[in-house]
Amino acid sequence: MHITMIGTGAGARLLANALVREHHTVEFLIRREKQVKKTLRDFHAHYYEDEEDVLAMDFDKTDAFVFCDDSNRTLALANLLSKRGGPIHFIAYDSALGRLLEKTKSTFGIDYVYDYGSILAGRVHHFFYEEAGMQTEIFENFDSAMVKIDVADNPAFVGRRVKNIGPLEELVLVTIRRGGKIIVPKGSTVIEADDVLRMVGSTEAVRRFRRRYAKVDVFEGLERKRRFLVFGDGKGAQSIEAALAKEADTLLLSRGRHYPYGVNYVIDRPVTEAMEDIDIAAYDGVVAASDDDADNFLVATAARDAGQEHIALCLKDERYMRVVDVAHTGGIFSGELLVSQQIKNNLFGPPEISLHLFPGTLEIYEIVLSEDVYATGKTIESLGLSEGFLIGGIEREGKSVLAKGQTVLKEGDHLILFLLPERAGDLQKFIRRKAKRFLTELFSM
Repeated sequence: MHITMIGTGAGARLLANALVREHHTVEFLIRREKQVKKTLRDFHAHYYEDEEDVLAMDFDKTDAFVFCDDSNRTLALANLLSKRGGPIHFIAYDSALGRLLEKTKSTFGIDYVYDYGSILAGRVHHFFYEEAGMQTEIFENFDSAMVKIDVADNPAFVGRRVKNIGPLEELVLVTIRRGGKIIVPKGSTVIEADDVLRMVGSTEAVRRFRRRYAKVDVFEGLERKRRFLVFGDGKGAQSIEAALAKEADTLLLSRGRHYPYGVNYVIDRPVTEAMEDIDIAAYDGVVAASDDDADNFLVATAARDAGQEHIALCLKDERYMRVVDVAHTGGIFSGELLVSQQIKNNLFGPPEISLHLFPGTLEIYEIVLSEDVYATGKTIESLGLSEGFLIGGIEREGKSVLAKGQTVLKEGDHLILFLLPERAGDLQKFIRRKAKRFLTELFSM
């Protein structure tokens, strides 16, 4: 597909890179006074002064428009481009605008509205109220999920070999994070205290695992409302605070914004000093969601050092997530990741190959096997996959098939693959078409 992206707002770079990796064509339409980020300079871009310049441009090749621009004039441009025929995908960075557009999008010719703040707030709310300390990632097209758990000193895991851990019979252990290293486990690998495990399985199997092994819910049985501390003064932080405030008491800790009374301020002070003035133990959870990733990490670290276990860390730049994941065992979230994934799903539906935008040390792909790729018709064992490359699940004709060494892969199989970035070369076995023989090509003419 040929995608035209308007603006350089949050999520633009991430989405553009993901589309290119999946062999789509991306070009940008940018207002001339906007400063273009270095990370976008590799993409072809058109610059415009006003809407008349845009009307003179040729968009015959464009299959869809994605708006990542938060300027006031963007709606008028969206309405003009909607008449060019391609569907309009619009990211609203202001939740009030997002709610309004969802009700009136047809008036502006918009097909899909993505409320950036509300999407992020909903994910954080789910983390605190439903995940009970275990962050999960759902693969909706696959009815599968990944769960992350800090085993701490849990005797059900510590000191036991992977092959002898009963709870893992329904799940595939994908990686173990031990200190600052990622380990690809084997059956003989022994789980150690403070390991962080990532496992994948059906959504129902993950639910059963969480119900059995989640930490005790400290919120349950409270005779008072829950209390949350939210750090940040951007749209995302405001949306998260508003979502949590519906059911809890919240305090928005911001840097110099003039919010209503009762809100703490951080003005010309290191955020770590401001955190020292707050009784962290008085809160049931902490959210770090400012527009400064470094400050967010400092707030999350200070909260953890003060004994807080329920921490949601939000990052603007998902590239830092691999680094932060080593030091932070709580929930890690990115509005850019969440919004980009929704846009990709609406653009393509379940594609033949899809790179999941996952905030960890893994790359996760969904792939539908074609008849003429190398892996089709072969057993998993015979593929000789590298260590660090794992087939986590197989869906065949609507049913799950356990991925074992002797399992034969078939055309139409829907696979979910987990791999370390350095093992991406093995993907060719699943996506590169087999070369046709000369006689086969001759007779097919």
